Amino acid sequence: MEWEITFLRWVVENTQTPFITAIFKFLTLSGELAVLYFIIAFIMIGFKKTRKAGLIIVFGLILVSGFNLWIFKPIVNRPRPFDVPEFSADALWLNNYMYNVFAPQSKLNDFLVPGSKAFMSGHTLSSFIFGFTILFHHRKWSVPALILSVIMSYTRIYFGFHYPTDVFAGIITALATVLLFTWLANKHETWFINLWRKFISLFKKKSKVDDTPAIETEHQEEAQ
Repeated sequence: MEWEITFLRWVVENTQTPFITAIFKFLTLSGELAVLYFIIAFIMIGFKKTRKAGLIIVFGLILVSGFNLWIFKPIVNRPRPFDVPEFSADALWLNNYMYNVFAPQSKLNDFLVPGSKAFMSGHTLSSFIFGFTILFHHRKWSVPALILSVIMSYTRIYFGFHYPTDVFAGIITALATVLLFTWLANKHETWFINLWRKFISLFKKKSKVDDTPAIETEHQEEAQ
């Protein structure tokens, strides 16, 4: 861990510029909770040619990225690089940079899920689930997709949010996720699509239930 913290300090001190920082802040915020990839995936699901890839992205984000954020990270419980100031002089420097230079705690919560841990990088996992899916299923769009994945992942190191090994683990897990869901989608395509339809129907049923009281109230008012 010591070499990683030393490396992060070097990155923060020697590569940050106001222009790049502004762009990377926008990118890293857009990747929070994988909102950007969900939007793209839902658009893809709307077209038959890209539906399978869109479903792979959505299922990967919900099942694997969700598992990482809410279950795996708390179990591993690896602190952020800037939350171990007692570890070394570089760690203390990162702590001071994060809370006194980059952002106070209230602003930091815009960039990190409050209380979330370091291992593994959720931004990296989500971005490479998206990037690898495009690579395997729509290769002509793979270059911009993978460039986005790489830059998104690098922002987490650029700001000192993650150790390099957090990012590396996210890339490997994303690759395994896409390979698994691609195999499932190819071997059991009908089941895969039906599973999606059942998932969507849950929200439709909930919407109907939520609308029922309003409809009943309207009928009562008309009767009066």
